[in-house]
Amino acid sequence: MIPNTDLYHKALRLAAWAHHGQVTKFGDPYVTHPVAASYEVLAAQAAGENFDVDLAAVVALLHDVVEKSDVTLKSIRKDFGKTVADGVAAMSKNEALPKEEQLRDSLLRILEQPREIAMAKLADRISSMLPPSSEWSLQKVMTIRDNAKMILQMLGEASPYLAKRLEKRIALYNRYLKEQA
Repeated sequence: MIPNTDLYHKALRLAAWAHHGQVTKFGDPYVTHPVAASYEVLAAQAAGENFDVDLAAVVALLHDVVEKSDVTLKSIRKDFGKTVADGVAAMSKNEALPKEEQLRDSLLRILEQPREIAMAKLADRISSMLPPSSEWSLQKVMTIRDNAKMILQMLGEASPYLAKRLEKRIALYNRYLKEQA
């Protein structure tokens, strides 16, 4: 299936607008993160996996807009449809829960969605696991690694390609922790 470039561009424009002026934990313009996540999804398709690439790529592009901007799920539903809005909702943290329960809750909600949402979450984690900063505490690096392991365990079956990519990121963090010990 060839991706719908008009739909992709529409989602990219919204993500760029929603994240304008924001930066990642690495100091990059924030929009680079969802773009990288959507690219991971496109790479999974190029590797031969068969899935709704439009759904997975658009959710990857929009996964943080509700948490990090004034964009609402209602507006996403209006502009991109119920399935995309439900996927973004599942990937959004429930801030009413204690912080240590938010990821697991989100992963359980993702499991209720089409496979493509799990793929978007795997891609999200891959794209956010660049080499750790030397300014980070070892606890922060361990938390990121452990959360990635949980994501891989719960969602890895959605995409063999993305699961392998995430395993490599986890290994990178393991090496870093071993070197720092």
